[in-house]
Amino acid sequence: MLFGGLRTKGITKQSQENQPLITVVTVVRNGEETLEKTILSVINQSYKNVEYIIVDGASTDGTLDIVKKYEDRIDYWISEPDNGIYSAMNKGIDLATGEWINFMNSGDFFTKNDVLERVFDNTNWNNIDVVYGNAIVIYKNYIIELIADEDSHALLNGPTYRHGASFVRTSLHKEIKFDISKASLLKYALDFHFIFTLFSMGKIFKKIDITILSYIEEGTSNHPYKSLWYNFLILSCKGKKFKYFFIFLKKLFYVIIIRNRISRFIIDFFSYYVCNYIISFIPIWSLRKCCYKIMGLKIGKSSVINMSQYFTCIYKLEIGNNTHINRGCFFETRARIIIGNNVSISHQVSLLTGSHDVNSVNFSGIYRPIKIEDYVWIGVNATILHGVTIGMGAVVAAGAVVTKDVEPYSIVGGVPAKKIGVRCKNLDYKINWTLPFI
Repeated sequence: MLFGGLRTKGITKQSQENQPLITVVTVVRNGEETLEKTILSVINQSYKNVEYIIVDGASTDGTLDIVKKYEDRIDYWISEPDNGIYSAMNKGIDLATGEWINFMNSGDFFTKNDVLERVFDNTNWNNIDVVYGNAIVIYKNYIIELIADEDSHALLNGPTYRHGASFVRTSLHKEIKFDISKASLLKYALDFHFIFTLFSMGKIFKKIDITILSYIEEGTSNHPYKSLWYNFLILSCKGKKFKYFFIFLKKLFYVIIIRNRISRFIIDFFSYYVCNYIISFIPIWSLRKCCYKIMGLKIGKSSVINMSQYFTCIYKLEIGNNTHINRGCFFETRARIIIGNNVSISHQVSLLTGSHDVNSVNFSGIYRPIKIEDYVWIGVNATILHGVTIGMGAVVAAGAVVTKDVEPYSIVGGVPAKKIGVRCKNLDYKINWTLPFI
């Protein structure tokens, strides 16, 4: 067994006022090509009260050389044979002394250097057991931001957030570790088994709107059929096996259809051609709405979408109540668009969740969701770019190009859009269109 780090030199850390000690654990074996980026994302955090632990499974490549390179910034590292990744993660739990624990495994990394500061600095998480956020998945030619579900009850249908994008109270994790007795049955799904165990015990989960983790979509866990089966085994362990088996079959059928070239062609034909060049020109809204909902649109009461719209993936569009969308808009929804209640979107507005990395040698795509909160008004010919949130009651002036988040009740305009005014906050109206042909 080999070990080292600040702790072996008598240097220890503890929680400070308004700055709890956060333990980050990295589990690795033969991670010579991926580990350094992970280490740098942890030790370069602007939040300074971090305890960093690396658990190595007796690597035979240059992994330990990288660990020793940053030994003066690592609190404790250990290298010895283990019984697999979850056994190593349990070892990291035993070594943790912080108030919260996060697993940032080799190859994963914090999306920005201020992630921990935004989550924990001067923030009170009393009575919360698990804090979780969003994640970015990196594919070969594009990246997608995955938005975690606000309601933890969505866990009843399967994983809703990436394990590495969460923080668990260390005292709780020491009590409930990863159940390695089920490793042969659940394989790489033991992390979701742990999460679902906490949920089943009534532990309190809190979603935060922060993108915590970036990870590369590859390896053993990138297997949809196995993942669906493991999720079924976990969800059904508390009963209702018939219900969850039906959900499993439903999801399995969807995955098979999506991955089949012929069915994919048929889906695209309806999603792009039928939706945009036939349904979009049906002159009666009630009929048009029915067709859109069949294709997956989620839309609330009394909301209206005028004719002549263009959608890329309408099933990734969610619209609240009493919202109106005028003619000729473009919805590029590959990364999801969420529109709130009493929102007014004028003619020829473009909502674009996709873009490209200008510094990428292979012109990689970037897909991040757009969120438009209640009582927002977007003017004619405005453009909202990927990853933007328009705060409640905000106004986007005609022709503006919005490249970053808009504060609630602010008025923005220009290219790129900048704050040019403030709107009153006592908004109380409903947008209601009753014309039969729109």
